[in-house]
Amino acid sequence: MLAVAVGVLGAVTGCSTKGVPYGTPATQSAAPTGSATAPTASAGPLPTASMTPLAAATGQLTGTQLASVLLPASGFPAGFTASSSGPVTSGGSLEVAAAQYNLATVSCADFVEHLGSTGFGETAMAANSVVGADQAYDQVVYQFGSAGSASAFVAGLQSLASRCGTSFSATDNGTSGTFRLTAKAGADVGGHPTVELVQSGTVGGTSVVLDTLFSASGVDVFGAAGVGLGTGAPAVPAKETIVYDLMQRQAAAAVLS
Repeated sequence: MLAVAVGVLGAVTGCSTKGVPYGTPATQSAAPTGSATAPTASAGPLPTASMTPLAAATGQLTGTQLASVLLPASGFPAGFTASSSGPVTSGGSLEVAAAQYNLATVSCADFVEHLGSTGFGETAMAANSVVGADQAYDQVVYQFGSAGSASAFVAGLQSLASRCGTSFSATDNGTSGTFRLTAKAGADVGGHPTVELVQSGTVGGTSVVLDTLFSASGVDVFGAAGVGLGTGAPAVPAKETIVYDLMQRQAAAAVLS
């Protein structure tokens, strides 16, 4: 998450790179000279008319297979390139371990440092980032053993945010930051409920924001984030659009598996 995830300092929340949530732009390779960042203005109304309902996600894919579900860099604006560290995945076999980071009890710092990596009771996961000069997009898919477990994960994000709403510190790879979390219900995507989790704070004196949308669909949790370092998070493509595309790509991969 993100990272996500999927925190700014942990891995997709963090998301993308394990131990660097949500692929904080400052920790990724620089964008090509002259590359533009994505627009931060409002993306406009959610195009719900084109988002026809999608069936709940089924099947049990490995992390390696889920990596193929993630959108390629070509699906994002010019000037954003795939993270040089590549995707984070749970590997070529299904996980069976209990959650190391239970959302009901995990510390705020542990959550932001590990979202976007393994350890949340998933059977498989994959996450990556595409990075610009001061912005990034993160995407993550967590797969669980049951639809109930996937829904509980997303629901747990709101209660977690309520106890992490005041400033807390987190450190990763020698970089420290202070953060706070907020969460609220978002618009349905593909007929599935969503939660928007916002991580905001400062890293090395620079403001950072990670605006992530999570949706539980069947056994999967899909997440997409816009990340801004010293600037707003990119808004085009919209997080809803990325999540919807992930849902469609997972359905196609499950049929082929």
